[in-house]
Amino acid sequence: MGGFAVDLQDEFQKTVLAPEGRMDLARAGLLVSRLAYPDLDEPALMAQLDDLGARLRAKVSGLRGAVAIARAMGRLLCKEDGFRGNSKDYYDPDNSYLNCVLERRTGIPITLSLLYMEVGRRAGLDVRGIGMPGHFLVGVYEKEERIFLDPFYSGTVLNEKECRRRAAVQHQGALVWNSRFLEPSEEKAMIVRLLRNLRAIYGNLGDVARSLQALEWIIALAPDAATEYKTRGFLSVSLGAFESAVKDLEKYIALQPDAPDALYVQATIDRLTRTRTTLH
Repeated sequence: MGGFAVDLQDEFQKTVLAPEGRMDLARAGLLVSRLAYPDLDEPALMAQLDDLGARLRAKVSGLRGAVAIARAMGRLLCKEDGFRGNSKDYYDPDNSYLNCVLERRTGIPITLSLLYMEVGRRAGLDVRGIGMPGHFLVGVYEKEERIFLDPFYSGTVLNEKECRRRAAVQHQGALVWNSRFLEPSEEKAMIVRLLRNLRAIYGNLGDVARSLQALEWIIALAPDAATEYKTRGFLSVSLGAFESAVKDLEKYIALQPDAPDALYVQATIDRLTRTRTTLH
């Protein structure tokens, strides 16, 4: 199911299942891009990241302190190279593909953050992804200092208080702040979040095949993600793949036996089982 090449899935799993801290995050992002752009020129795209990293290294040479380094990064990537958030067409799937971000200079918070991280690493900096609820940032670390950058909004430099204020505005005061929101995200969690964005976007567009592709890779990374099994199960129902649907819905019930919709899902399993028996 999913329709993509087995060797691509194998490459993806080898890349993203590397030990934490050893994943090639740029390559993982480009492998996700190959779901839509199978013939992308990976060496050329990696060379672009290398060039940006070399330029940033020159910019930060001699600078001291996380704030100065973060400002230099924002100036290079936003002011000089034009990377920015795509607020006009936020839900364009291409915003989630790293190759398109590099080519069009626009994206969503998580792909722009991935770009900042990979450019920063190539410049020898400690730059980490920060998965705040509903918005992605990067953290720049220098000795005992930590400061944050918002790649979506012009590479703005933020301290913790400003991050908290922005979160309150975004969630209209409904979010109970927790300092752990500013802890670095695991690289694997970043790729899962990227794939979930794509799954939601393609779901809204009615593109079942690509939704399934994203779901398969999410489940490969997060095999206990109960909701993904349910989503894939009901997508399979819409395609008439009842056997696959039953397996996924049963997995959902096994992982979430007390889920609010457990009775409905079980009734669906029973109905599909009867249908399969009748068809046989």
